[in-house]
Amino acid sequence: MVSLREVPLSGDKLVDWIFKQFVFFLRKETLAVKRKKRLLDPDNLHRRVIRGLMQPQVGPGGHGIEITINSSRSIHCNRDKEAETLIHELSHVVFWKTWERFIGQAENILVEKFTQEQKDFLKSFLPRSESKD
Repeated sequence: MVSLREVPLSGDKLVDWIFKQFVFFLRKETLAVKRKKRLLDPDNLHRRVIRGLMQPQVGPGGHGIEITINSSRSIHCNRDKEAETLIHELSHVVFWKTWERFIGQAENILVEKFTQEQKDFLKSFLPRSESKD
């Protein structure tokens, strides 16, 4: 396992700190990332399709976090777009008491500030196969 000292950096101290937080959580056994073909919003009565979902307090003892990324080609045309959604959902993990509007703004800034090498590093945490459940 690569230490946090050896992850790709952008040169911006704040952006690099956030990136290291993302990597720290992605490496924890309590966080699971899944891809699902049809991901619906469980809190919406109309069951609309969403890009991603972060569910805290799942798994044994309620101490896990599950991130599900919609793998449908109509939502994410490529893995770069899936990585952007992963950045959004990881922002929910790191900034857990922040409103959705501010998470969206943070996602836009981070997608712009992360280097391509950092985005590729995050993509390595996305599973290749899709989950059935």
